[in-house]
Amino acid sequence: MSKINYQALRERYSPAPVPKCPICGEEMSIQRISGAQVVYGCSGYGDDGDFKIGRTLADEHYEKSRVTVLDVGDPEVLALLDWLETKDNRIAELEKIATDYALKHRTH
Repeated sequence: MSKINYQALRERYSPAPVPKCPICGEEMSIQRISGAQVVYGCSGYGDDGDFKIGRTLADEHYEKSRVTVLDVGDPEVLALLDWLETKDNRIAELEKIATDYALKHRTH
């Protein structure tokens, strides 16, 4: 059996990071979710909770900033990977203890 690449699997099944707006650099917000497709858009809100000056809800900035991300994150797969990694580490620890014990108590 081949060795499992836990890091590659974690990267594959971790949630996609929230993208930054390609126009203003602000973190975008979720506008719609459909299955694994997540549509993000820049809402135009400022830090005070109001729209930034000169911005409206359905403006050109919002339309140009929209992006669809395929999010294949799966928390159950990540939990299973954690369990498998813990199991593998414990097995390695017990094998070392057994080997050390055998070397310490072997007879010639």
